[in-house]
Amino acid sequence: VESVCQSTPLNIHFRRALAGNRWEAWLHLVRRLMDVQLSQCPDQLCWKLTRNGEFMVKSMYLDVINSSSIPSSKHVWHVK
Repeated sequence: VESVCQSTPLNIHFRRALAGNRWEAWLHLVRRLMDVQLSQCPDQLCWKLTRNGEFMVKSMYLDVINSSSIPSSKHVWHVK
């Protein structure tokens, strides 16, 4: 991953040509990945629905009950 992200243009080859919606989706993905900064530090997840950042079933249950939807990754973020 590091060697691919450090090269410009990206060092990626596809078996088939990307066209139309696939090309647009690829460009969207690349734009989003350009903001990602990799490090050697271990990842740490933080749960936004509790004060201490630790996951609790109760917090997820209450969020589901209150929002009437299945929780998504919006409640988890990467901490450096």
